[in-house]
Amino acid sequence: MDEVVVDGTDVIGSVRLNRPERGNSVTPAVVTELGDAVQRLCDTDAVRAVVLTGTGSVFCAGADVREMYDVYQGDGPDGLMSYLADVWMPAVQRTVRLIWGAPKPVVAAFNGAATAGGLDFGLACDVRVAASTARFAESYVNLGMVPVAGGAFLLPLVAGLPAATRLLASGAFVDAERALSLGIVNEVCAPDELDACARELAAELAHGPAETFAQTKTIARGVSTPAFEAALRDSLNANIALIARPEVRERILSVMERFSTSAARRA
Repeated sequence: MDEVVVDGTDVIGSVRLNRPERGNSVTPAVVTELGDAVQRLCDTDAVRAVVLTGTGSVFCAGADVREMYDVYQGDGPDGLMSYLADVWMPAVQRTVRLIWGAPKPVVAAFNGAATAGGLDFGLACDVRVAASTARFAESYVNLGMVPVAGGAFLLPLVAGLPAATRLLASGAFVDAERALSLGIVNEVCAPDELDACARELAAELAHGPAETFAQTKTIARGVSTPAFEAALRDSLNANIALIARPEVRERILSVMERFSTSAARRA
């Protein structure tokens, strides 16, 4: 089964995370394919815009904690921390850069919960639409980490600094209507109308010539892009320093073990 499903047969292309049994969480390989898929569709002349979504009831739960736990079991705590710093976080940041800089419109269609990196992927898109059942959280704090995929920059950009700071510090969930009021999403619709709504938004953004949109987006994001790059670098460096701290390592291992135990009970 393809873990990232790509459809470039229409003028509105789509990229769909397809790991519903893992909450559409991502490994380095999956997140790399996600970014590559967005880039391929943007390089396809017939595709005018891209919709990013997920299979099932979750948009994206961020990192695949079970995969991280496998690394921990095989390589120990130091091996896991090196993996996070050298492999996982750079892969995530590469993909969020590709989404942010995509020359064609990218619409996030939140079919369900979006947490941590899952939320950040959506925040890097041009516009966002959510099913009424969707929920959102910048849950990195539960690991003792800062948002590696740019959330500490992107969330204040769309929701304002006070509201964003509260969500970043607490890791609390907000529902779709609250996300709409904060500007995290642009529209909310019934779950069975999500695809149509996302495609309508994508077609609206693709109204003019493709190169006109690309240039407009570059100009509109011109001031923000260098700041976003700096935020990504700072986030990576902050997390490398944080995962060296015993209390942060304890949080990461505790969350992994809890998820692993929960998965074993369901198996």
